[in-house]
Amino acid sequence: MPPRMRRALARISAQSLRDGTDDLGASIHTVMELATRPMGEWGLASFTGDFPWASVILVDGDLGQPTPECFELAAGGGGETELLQEIHHQRLRSASERFGGKQKDRAYREIRGLVVRRPCLPTEDLFSFVGDWLTAAPDIQSFYRPLPSGALHGKTLRLCAGCGAPLWPDNDTISFPKGRCRIRDCRMRHPVCEVGEEFTVDDVREWQLATNAVLAYWTGPGLAEIEVHDRLKAAGRTVDLYPYSDAADVSVDGREIGIDVKSYASAALLGARLARSVGQITLFRRRILCVPDARVRQDKGYLTTLKAIASQGEGKCLEFMTVGTLLKELAA
Repeated sequence: MPPRMRRALARISAQSLRDGTDDLGASIHTVMELATRPMGEWGLASFTGDFPWASVILVDGDLGQPTPECFELAAGGGGETELLQEIHHQRLRSASERFGGKQKDRAYREIRGLVVRRPCLPTEDLFSFVGDWLTAAPDIQSFYRPLPSGALHGKTLRLCAGCGAPLWPDNDTISFPKGRCRIRDCRMRHPVCEVGEEFTVDDVREWQLATNAVLAYWTGPGLAEIEVHDRLKAAGRTVDLYPYSDAADVSVDGREIGIDVKSYASAALLGARLARSVGQITLFRRRILCVPDARVRQDKGYLTTLKAIASQGEGKCLEFMTVGTLLKELAA
């Protein structure tokens, strides 16, 4: 076991002793299971009440990936949060930059849009897409892997109506009779898992599924980004998705409005990140940071906390609202 993990378990054990509860740090398996729940549900009195990170989940239990909030906490507000996503963004940027000029921005938008809109697709479709961007073929293919056989219901592949990822067979057949979506942002938006499409799969090599890291850091968060883009476009607005190679998630009327969509469970951690840096959204005259409505339904004070902390630094240049409020204003 790595020394850092031993120290972490020791700290959890010490906190368990102070809170007069069972020694949660005695088992790495216990800690890993707890890490997939909000910290306020760990059974430690210190993590409840006014504890600022009570809503934080450290590990996405379905995808086996640390959450953005986990990295933000580990960095103590430093830059490690961006490092995780930077690994994937840098690979995509390096791929798109091979095309140069306006084609570079289009390549970024098309490739990133693919993994959000089609996280699971036939291998033939992926190869067809790669054919349009041959220079970036190795990078595009690295975002996918062969479909695991465990995603099938017998020989049937069920794709989620909310995100297009597989509905995995689940032991809880009462709650998930048709399968369970593993994308937490999708489950937050659509608590009831519905089947969008079904396919008979004789050979799993005929299908490709985005890697767990891509599902966690691009596909899930991208659902709200795609919704904002598509709804505004349907309303007749001039919009771009991931303009200027991701200066914002969505732009409206060129550089008039830049929109970023964030789905952190913790408003405090998101605020700290935005206080530190808002990125390239400063290229736009009006800058809007919006969060899924479900976050505010879960925490009525989410936007107030977010604005208060973010405005202590670079985030003071932003407007804050929910996706619903944004669409009411701009798609009316």
